[in-house]
Amino acid sequence: MYLPFIFIYAIGVVTRKSLSELAYFALLFLAVAIMMRPKKRVLLNLGFLLGFEGLLFILALFNPGRPILDTPLGSITHEGLYSFFLLLGKAFLSAGTAVVITSSVGFSRILAEMEVLKFPRILILTLAFTYRYLDLFAEEAERMKRALDSRAFGIGRKEYYRKLGALIGEIFVRAYLRNGRIYKAMLSRGFGEFPRLEEPRPNPSIGLLMLLAIGGLLI
Repeated sequence: MYLPFIFIYAIGVVTRKSLSELAYFALLFLAVAIMMRPKKRVLLNLGFLLGFEGLLFILALFNPGRPILDTPLGSITHEGLYSFFLLLGKAFLSAGTAVVITSSVGFSRILAEMEVLKFPRILILTLAFTYRYLDLFAEEAERMKRALDSRAFGIGRKEYYRKLGALIGEIFVRAYLRNGRIYKAMLSRGFGEFPRLEEPRPNPSIGLLMLLAIGGLLI
């Protein structure tokens, strides 16, 4: 099952204390990527994820220690560089593995495994509907952003961001109102209980990777 592997792998990654220990899980990530054969779009998402997480941990470069390079923001140290790559490796490997697996097998497979593992039904339904209407939410946000840009030509940056903040609040209000309309439409069409998801079949390859991940916990 993919979901237990993601959990075990993530626990193994975040509990590592050195880059040498993290290298084992990097090889496991490479094996997952080869087995799943992600599409080009997923690889682009991984690149964005790596850059975003790199910005999150960039201040770790300036941890106290032996200086390597002086910058206007401070001295980049040997210890800071080590901490930066350790934090970045933990974050990227754990999140990247989840992205590759979820994109390859489909979110419905993950939900089916959650159902088999007896996760709370309300949690599964919430995730299912969130995933179902995520594209609709993004389209609504993009449409409202386009309307703002067409009407905010020539205004100052401060005023623009003030209007953008109000726009974000309006998006959530619209999402809440639309949620009520969708629920009423579902009830009018006889919605009672969400259909049971098809039970996933076991995968020998992911079972082997799970054993390797468990073995990594013991290193």
